[in-house]
Amino acid sequence: MAKKRESNFKKNGVSSELLPREQMERAASPHDLKDEAVLAILLKTGAPGCDVLELARRLIRAFGCIQDLVTADWRTLVAKISDYNKKNPEAPIKGIGKVKVLELAAAFELGYRRLRVKPDDLKKMRVATAEDAYEVFKFIAQEGDVLENFWVLPLTAKRIPICEPIRIARGQANTSYVMPRDVFREAIKWDAHCIMVAHNHPSGGHTPSEGDIETTRQLMAMSKDLGIPLLDHLVVSSSGYSSIRDYIRRGSV
Repeated sequence: MAKKRESNFKKNGVSSELLPREQMERAASPHDLKDEAVLAILLKTGAPGCDVLELARRLIRAFGCIQDLVTADWRTLVAKISDYNKKNPEAPIKGIGKVKVLELAAAFELGYRRLRVKPDDLKKMRVATAEDAYEVFKFIAQEGDVLENFWVLPLTAKRIPICEPIRIARGQANTSYVMPRDVFREAIKWDAHCIMVAHNHPSGGHTPSEGDIETTRQLMAMSKDLGIPLLDHLVVSSSGYSSIRDYIRRGSV
């Protein structure tokens, strides 16, 4: 058996007949491994009638692609697995209980966090324009995220970030249900002089919707009442960003 596995090893890749951990160990780079092999290492074990690689393939199919899977939180994982099993009773996702779901979500969260701007780098940035803000928000608006997220960035009087962007809401595929009071609660908590806010569009576009415009108007009104200026509200995506404040100023809406 050992000789058979050895003969399946390739110089620029690894045989799928090797166990997932063996594939990573023998690969020249972890990038050479297929998505299901990497996921199988996290899953550790399969289930009766379904080995760990097949379990990984089914989990990826439940989301459509690996990018959508690794941006999911644990609640989304549970919901997607349940939906997949209803549609595929002949080949269900088995053996992934609450503990394993939480372990997967934690691993995905670590990958998400590596994209964040380092605290020391944040302290060197001045965020006075929409372009400046995009340089901060683009690192956390993860490509492939299937849900909308809404963030607030508290700033000092010199427009220096007080902390990294704070996620206020995570919602559906086309809305994050943000409440203005939640945004300014964080601004007050961090003693912000002013704020920038942003949300992502999972569709990949960054044209503001009517709902985005209305949310921005509500935030602008509350910012005046509280004396905490809203510098801008950005729509960010993998293709770029839009300034909703500019839309309003130009009378585009």
